[in-house]
Amino acid sequence: MMFQLRELTKIIAFFIVYFTVHAVAAQSFLPLDENKYRSDAEKLLLSSSEDSVKAMQHFYLADYYRFRDTTKFWDHMQQGERLAKPFRSLQAMGALYKSFYYGQFLDSKNAGVEAQRCVDLLGNAQKPFQQGLLAKAWYNLGLIRFPKKGFADFLDILNGKCLPYAKAHDPIMEGSINTMIGMTFMSSNQLAKADEYHQLAIKQLEQQPPSAALVVAYLNTVSNYCYQVKSKEARVLLDKVKQLLNDYPNSSQLPNYYYNEALYFTTKQQTDEALRLLDIGLDWAVKMNNWKLFQMMRFRKFNVYLLQKKYADAKLQLEEIVKNGLLTRDLYNSKIVYSQLAGVNELMGNYQDALKMSNMANKLSDSIQKVQLLEKMNEMETKYKTVEKEKEILNLRAEKDRNQFRIFLVLGIAVLLFCIVLFVAFFYRKQRNLNTQIQLNHEIVLDKLEKEKQLQISESMLKGEQQERQRIAQDLHDSIGGMLTGLKFKIAGDVASGTLLTDEVPQKLNDILGEVRRISHNLMPESLRQFGLIAALEQLCITMKNSHVSIQFENYEPELNVDFQKGLAIYRIVQEAISNALKYANADAIIVQVSKSDEVLHILVEDNGKGFDSAVLNYGLGLNNMVNRVKWINGSIDIQSKLGSGTQIEIGVTV
Repeated sequence: MMFQLRELTKIIAFFIVYFTVHAVAAQSFLPLDENKYRSDAEKLLLSSSEDSVKAMQHFYLADYYRFRDTTKFWDHMQQGERLAKPFRSLQAMGALYKSFYYGQFLDSKNAGVEAQRCVDLLGNAQKPFQQGLLAKAWYNLGLIRFPKKGFADFLDILNGKCLPYAKAHDPIMEGSINTMIGMTFMSSNQLAKADEYHQLAIKQLEQQPPSAALVVAYLNTVSNYCYQVKSKEARVLLDKVKQLLNDYPNSSQLPNYYYNEALYFTTKQQTDEALRLLDIGLDWAVKMNNWKLFQMMRFRKFNVYLLQKKYADAKLQLEEIVKNGLLTRDLYNSKIVYSQLAGVNELMGNYQDALKMSNMANKLSDSIQKVQLLEKMNEMETKYKTVEKEKEILNLRAEKDRNQFRIFLVLGIAVLLFCIVLFVAFFYRKQRNLNTQIQLNHEIVLDKLEKEKQLQISESMLKGEQQERQRIAQDLHDSIGGMLTGLKFKIAGDVASGTLLTDEVPQKLNDILGEVRRISHNLMPESLRQFGLIAALEQLCITMKNSHVSIQFENYEPELNVDFQKGLAIYRIVQEAISNALKYANADAIIVQVSKSDEVLHILVEDNGKGFDSAVLNYGLGLNNMVNRVKWINGSIDIQSKLGSGTQIEIGVTV
């Protein structure tokens, strides 16, 4: 029974990997931002009035507090279970989170009962939410069975029960399962095979938003690298994890991080730094209620002290594990711990204690074999009884099915004939009513269309008449009104001065008559009809300029097709703008600019006259005419002016 230190540390390394599967595999499916997860659940719990939604949020909060506060965990579990009673899926959800909780404390019996209850409640789940719960339940059930059923059973569950759902609906869970498969291969000391699955998991998870699953995959790979003494690669992944966790200082992943960083420094033979990190990790494990990982860190400290040949300190760690009783609650773990106690006592020269611990380990090994044998016998007996019972049930069902088939066949034919008669009668009546309704609807639609047509004709006639009146009034105001006003003031001035009117009045009247003729022609500008809007505007500028005022026409759109009525309205608007500038602005220069952007025609009329305060603008008849014409053609007008700074009038029209 002589143990060499190298052999003992090699065995311990394997056992630690074996324990790590359980410690890491039971990690929560919480997201990386756990505080937001909690906050969102609390807000939805307060805002929702539906029992199903409230139950779900209680379960989410229970899972959050599983790593922080046992009292709050049970409080939310009880409230969630009370609200979930009418909902089978939510009952299964509660059982799943209870299974996680019991597994955290290595209570395999209760954890297995709850996981199996979740599986039984969901049965052949069809909806993605139910399938997700079922996959997680099988995941936990496989983990619980792992010590007894071994690697093959666990891999079958992961590949057969969990991966199909994950591949179809949940890429993050798929990555978690692949890293778990990698950990399983680590437990069987197949480190190269484990690395393949770890790398696959990392590749899948790095394609998704940052998640707790990615942190776990990184840390699992760190463990694998450390056991292969690949310190450089392990350091790279540890730095990535540290960067991910920087924004989440209270993450439940911190104990796992410190555990793996301590493993890294152990590999580097920096044992004092490894012990320091393990002490930090132990504190975090207590804060996070993660007692399984707490005991794992004690086991890791045992390994470090063993490397330092501080056998008394190493032995103390194992004795604390036994005293705590969490890891030794399981026969398999207990056997491992007592085997290590035997080895370290032998290294210390305590051969009597070593023999005692070795005997304890052997007894536990015998107990395990008895339990395995008993379970195998029970399993075989259950299978036999199940097969016999299923045969009996199948025979009874077959006889019952034959009798029922005869009865149902007769009844089915009778019901079918009756249904056919009812269907024909119902369809005939429904079709008759439908035809009547269709005819009525058709008549109503025709009547409505006829009335709408008449209304449109009336509105068009009224609008045309009103527009024609407005145009005539505008033209009379723009020219004849101005000339008559000038003549009025001329006559009044000459009479007051005693000047004879014989020569000038006839000339002025001739001018007015000429203007009347011009207006009658301008009611329909010939240049607009013959040559288009651009030519008409250019001709308008030439016609209206005089020796005192220059009118410059600038065109940046050589080809322009505009509806005649819309072009006529634009022509009148520009004519009004120039007329106003000539009458009131005292300007000596006017610019008319035409351009187009996209489908909008822009016309700018700008003068350098005295301007006015546009903030207190009162619209007279001239400006009103312009605004009304712009509205009529669904355009826009913008008038900008300041005292002493001239006036800008910009018109926009879709063409």
